[in-house]
Amino acid sequence: MTKRIKEKKVKIDLVENPLPIKYSEVPEYTKEDYEERIRNVQKFADERGYSHTIIYGDREHFSNVHYLTGLDPRFEEALLILEKDKTPKFILGNECYVYAKKINIDIERILYHPFGLMGQPDHDPRMLIDIFKDSGINKDSKIGLVGWKYYNSEKHSLENSILDVPNYIVETLCQIVDRKNIVNATDIFADNDFGLRNNWSAKEIVRHELNGTKASRKVYHVIKNLREGMSEIEASELLNIDGEPLGIHSNVNFGDINTSYGVSSPTYDKKLKLGDTAGIGMAYRGSLVHKAGVYIGKSEDLTMEQQKIREDFFHTYFASIVAYYENFKIGNTCGDIYDKVDKTLGEGESGGIEKFGITLNPGHLIHTDEWTNSPFNKDSKTPIRSGMGVQCDYTAMNQDPYLTVHVEDGFVVANEELRNEIKDISPSCFERIEARQKFMREILNIDLPEEVLPLSDLPGVCFPYMADVNTILYQE
Repeated sequence: MTKRIKEKKVKIDLVENPLPIKYSEVPEYTKEDYEERIRNVQKFADERGYSHTIIYGDREHFSNVHYLTGLDPRFEEALLILEKDKTPKFILGNECYVYAKKINIDIERILYHPFGLMGQPDHDPRMLIDIFKDSGINKDSKIGLVGWKYYNSEKHSLENSILDVPNYIVETLCQIVDRKNIVNATDIFADNDFGLRNNWSAKEIVRHELNGTKASRKVYHVIKNLREGMSEIEASELLNIDGEPLGIHSNVNFGDINTSYGVSSPTYDKKLKLGDTAGIGMAYRGSLVHKAGVYIGKSEDLTMEQQKIREDFFHTYFASIVAYYENFKIGNTCGDIYDKVDKTLGEGESGGIEKFGITLNPGHLIHTDEWTNSPFNKDSKTPIRSGMGVQCDYTAMNQDPYLTVHVEDGFVVANEELRNEIKDISPSCFERIEARQKFMREILNIDLPEEVLPLSDLPGVCFPYMADVNTILYQE
């Protein structure tokens, strides 16, 4: 192995004696913040020759309209129409029409009944085509349409730009605009290199750090209080979730079958027993924390087959986590990170990612949605840069005998200027970040770059025995 990984007993003060959260230091997004974001979108539109940028949102795909307005569509669909030097127009259903009063920028609210739930009163007879025409859309328009994803055209046989907003919206636009002049513009928000939501401001970092703090503490509370005979749903009650919107459905899973599903919600019937694999995870928007391993107090609690591979499996995986963090430096590329993980898991040779049953990328970018995009691919040239919000997130699985391990935490990359901005906005946030850096350097013995700011109070923590939170892995 390239790293010597060992176990040690330690009290994790980050979660046992947590630094206080000071909600008074959490910044609000101002009218000026949202207006600047809209201007940044308009710069792309100008460069690309869009007459209009139309951003779609619904409950699941809320992040782009939320980023520009502060409103996340609830129950309903929504369309935000941007045109240069014009007041933005927001097409909303009945309930979001009222909810949109919270928006603090100048915006024209337009009620469109079909965006609401079926059977609601229809207070405005206008058709969608008329709303589009009243928004200045005509046969000469070029539309940048933002859905949820943009697509590799090589995987499709369609002639025109691939769009993922509801078909009736596209067809209505096509009654006015030639189809070839409606193009997918989601990369404005989600491109790995220039996407607006993949480049965090200091305010965003402070708010996402708060969510990472809360999520990690709640995940730890569940793990610490796991008991044999407890059902998944009973364990999930220990998350003590508050009213902050979640970024994912919470994962509390026991046993080989349920943990292998990856994204399953807790069940009523599955009960924890000694030797079970277990996965505990939750997310508030901007940061996800998930830990997976085996509910044992000592290695002898495993089967003989599992005991033979457990140490190499867990220790090699953790060595790759060490390599991940140590090489996450401004100027390196995301392809470099992929290679470090791959070679560490392969003990110096490539192919380790496949060997360890890792089917997704070794990490991804995150914002208010849990996964915006991922540049962590072989040969990726995307540079590691200041403002990049990252999830160290890759699950290893051994199929026969079954074992799984996952160490998922969020962090952000920040140069000195950005670090100082964070400190000015919220000294308590930066104090927590510095405490995590110290833990990773002094307890885990990870040579953590100064620009890596951990957002979780379990940063890089791997529990080799999930029935014993006082034993963790570290680099000797």
